[in-house]
Amino acid sequence: MLPSFSSFERADSTPMSVREILVEMKDLCGLMIDLAYASVLFNDEDLANEVLEYEREIDSLLYELWTSASVAVRDRGDAKMMSSVIKLAMAMDEISNAVSDITHVVLRKLGIHEALRDVFKKIDIQYRRAVISKDSILVGKSIGELNLDVELGIYILAIRRGDELIIDPEDDVKFMKDDVVIVKGPHESLVNFISAASGKIRDWKAVIGDVS
Repeated sequence: MLPSFSSFERADSTPMSVREILVEMKDLCGLMIDLAYASVLFNDEDLANEVLEYEREIDSLLYELWTSASVAVRDRGDAKMMSSVIKLAMAMDEISNAVSDITHVVLRKLGIHEALRDVFKKIDIQYRRAVISKDSILVGKSIGELNLDVELGIYILAIRRGDELIIDPEDDVKFMKDDVVIVKGPHESLVNFISAASGKIRDWKAVIGDVS
């Protein structure tokens, strides 16, 4: 059965090669696994819903792979080689489906024992979802300009911008209003970053000063 097409688009409109599609699917599956477990450990519905969004992106990539494979096959040899590629892509799609099932613990209010959650809350490196408000001091600033990895010790894993998904964005990518940002780092730094994203903190020196 052919996968359905989702609403996500690439960061640019140029067609992706089969290799590029497989790499992006692999990166996205890894991110989904991290976010799914983080959503359960911190009972975070925002992260859980983000995982479901990424599952739809995997569906989109699989559809794109089918399309590219159809165009690339010219003879029996090509068909044999491409069938192996498609099997690999479908395996990653199955992984993404299984990972999304993990989020049911959060979204269906199944929960885990509080004692276990308390233990995991002590882990220094965590994941969070932030939405860039129109009043945020981050709007128009690039990842590299803010020097987030040095100043706060945090890393931008993905940005969802409308129908566009940017995985592992480059330093020159600028934050825009309504961006949904997945970020990884120490708890206190994440709290400050989210406050800046929401517009609660308007002074960048106050953001980096609190964690220096």
